[in-house]
Amino acid sequence: MVSLLTFWLSQCAPRDAKLEYSEGGQQDGNYRGQLNSILAEAQKQHLLMPAFYFSITSSAFPDTLYRVLPLSRREKLCQLTAQTGNWNAQIDLEKTIWDAIAGIKNLPDSLVQKRPLNQEVAKLSAQFRVDTLERVFARMEQNALQLPQIQTHIAQLRRAHTQVLHVQYPEKLWIPAFYWYGLQNQYHHWLSGFVTGDLGLTRSMDLPVWQELKPALWSTMMVSILAILLAYLVAIPLGVFMGRQEGRLSDKWASRFLLFLYSMPVFVLGTLLTGLFVSDAAVFPAIRRFSITPLQGSGTYAVIWLLDNLPVILLPILTISMHAIAILALQMRGGILEVIGQDYIRTARAKGADEETVYWHHAFRNALFPIITVFSSLFPTIFTGSIVIERLFNFYGIGSKTMDAIHNADYPMLFVIVMLAATVSIIGNLIADILYAWADPRVRFSK
Repeated sequence: MVSLLTFWLSQCAPRDAKLEYSEGGQQDGNYRGQLNSILAEAQKQHLLMPAFYFSITSSAFPDTLYRVLPLSRREKLCQLTAQTGNWNAQIDLEKTIWDAIAGIKNLPDSLVQKRPLNQEVAKLSAQFRVDTLERVFARMEQNALQLPQIQTHIAQLRRAHTQVLHVQYPEKLWIPAFYWYGLQNQYHHWLSGFVTGDLGLTRSMDLPVWQELKPALWSTMMVSILAILLAYLVAIPLGVFMGRQEGRLSDKWASRFLLFLYSMPVFVLGTLLTGLFVSDAAVFPAIRRFSITPLQGSGTYAVIWLLDNLPVILLPILTISMHAIAILALQMRGGILEVIGQDYIRTARAKGADEETVYWHHAFRNALFPIITVFSSLFPTIFTGSIVIERLFNFYGIGSKTMDAIHNADYPMLFVIVMLAATVSIIGNLIADILYAWADPRVRFSK
């Protein structure tokens, strides 16, 4: 369902400018030459296929409507056909208009009638309403009376124009038509490409999407995985400690500090860390530079890139992890307090189990449920990144790539990122369900 919704959004997005007539080409009347280049570009982008497995439309329209490009031409032909029900007549009229434009282009520039005739034919080509064709055609025919060189084109135009006006099939507009296309469609190719790694071409650079996306994805994954790993390593023991110290001064101050940390915006926390550790004017000038070399173009392996930039990467890692620690530790504390009063805990204590065994062996796994729930929401950030963190610490990850795709109207890249985020969100929930079953066998389906 996510893939269907994302594909539908991609169909609604503005098309590539290379798939439309250029202004200069329309003025020169080079419609056929432009159409060939548009079809070649559409073939490269796998757009000369139906959008879906089937379509339901009116029998007035052909089953190969998806091959009519550019979209502005398709829209015009569909609007005219919706008024007459005769698709073939619209195609014939369009062809004769193109032939007439080519014939007028060959006329000497010294002819006074050439300029107004060009304008009238251009108006005829742009018509969306059948009831105005007669008036526009009459003006064009009047301008062509003294030009025997193009009378053949005018006669062909008159014949095609008459067909449009008088040979109509309005009943076809009311007869539904079902066309089945099979697996050779845009959605199937797009979805199978997402699974196999063939993600298409970027609109801005005309390069493979995966080639452009991979370095940013690896950068984000390295930073996010280390940050979340650090957060869990710190938050779980801290949450258990706070649960054991319930009501004491250490528990109260730790809870206050974590609530303060949780309520602090990420960019404020990052700015504070920057003031503490970056530049000579910092309180603890541990880091001398404040930029992370992008993985793409560095010419090194990902692990070497990580080690080279580790001092600077520590700042975004600390910013992400400190915010996550606040959430996880408080959730772990709540989970411990919820299970510590259960009957099986009292039974364990009655059997003489020491406190370490009670908390870490009996209570710990059942207290993990809130932590697992939080994990399902933290897991997608490993892949989707944080735009705020990346802009704040000047490193190029998937969040910055998303912003660039939006600014550059690079829709193929943008919708791949959307699908990636949706996929890892579903995977995160699946992993959480598996961890639930590991933590408490009672939630398994077999039980």
